[in-house]
Amino acid sequence: MKTLLLALLVLLSLPARADMNMTRELVAPAHLVPGQPVTVAITFWTDSWFNPPPQWPEMVIENGNLLSTPLPNQLVTRNSGGVSWSGIRMERQILTWDQGSLRLPAVDVAMQSANQPPKTVSLPELAKAVVWPVDVRQPDRFLPASKLELTQQWKIYRAVEDKQLHVGDVIERVVTLRANDVIAAQIPQLLYAIPGTDTQRLPAANSDLTQGRDEIVGAQRQERLRYLPAQPGELTIPPLRLRWWDTRQQQWQLAELPGAHYAFAAARSAGSEQALKARPPFQWEAWLIWGAIFLLLLLLALLFRHPLGRALRRVVALTHDFWRVVALPDLTPTKRKR
Repeated sequence: MKTLLLALLVLLSLPARADMNMTRELVAPAHLVPGQPVTVAITFWTDSWFNPPPQWPEMVIENGNLLSTPLPNQLVTRNSGGVSWSGIRMERQILTWDQGSLRLPAVDVAMQSANQPPKTVSLPELAKAVVWPVDVRQPDRFLPASKLELTQQWKIYRAVEDKQLHVGDVIERVVTLRANDVIAAQIPQLLYAIPGTDTQRLPAANSDLTQGRDEIVGAQRQERLRYLPAQPGELTIPPLRLRWWDTRQQQWQLAELPGAHYAFAAARSAGSEQALKARPPFQWEAWLIWGAIFLLLLLLALLFRHPLGRALRRVVALTHDFWRVVALPDLTPTKRKR
């Protein structure tokens, strides 16, 4: 019995030896076009535990760029030859550049673990063909996305509140594009100036689209362009059309926004010191709600005027008693010895 316990203690005192392995895969659609992101997954496997935790290895990518934002890690398991393996799956996205081949060359990666010598794992080459879709007209404006939404707003800035627009007033067009599986740098410019009309372009605002645990799923771009007619006449703002490639249905889509038409009269006689003011929409619902609340309070005050009057008189009396001046006796002695 003592020998068995001694052998068990010796086994427990020996350093643990965990086997490690690594796999790499490329998750890409059947038809891959330039600019479409794909996912590269690295899975770290062990039959024991990770010590230290796995780190993303260095890798070379040809005809692509590894995006800096990592995707959420996943815990996976498998059974091979009767041995249970636990794994951590790390994913990153690769953005393809041009037609050709997206290639990840074969590489040897050294895996580290505490109290063990490094283990070298050979990852095989991964490659995927990248092909332009048929009928590409402007490669520099090519936008592949799995989902796209295009909206716009019109804002009118007037010097004086009236129905007629005059030279000096401003028309602002705000266009917002929201697209999935793209980055902001891929979205082309949307608004352009009209020949013969002065315009003012405001800086575009780019932001990420997120879902779940702040997972980035796409990008948003908002552009603002102000039209500043210098002469009286007609101002026709053309519609906006954006041709984009639907990566889910593998076909071209056309996003379109209607234009607008405005008539400008001569400049007003008022001086240029008047500031332009945007015409805010009149909030009828808010005014009706506040009017109903006021009438309800007035009706309640009329119905309960007697109890309210008594309560008010009581409050006035209590306040008067609280602030009533109380005369204190003269504490200064009048007779003192000299």
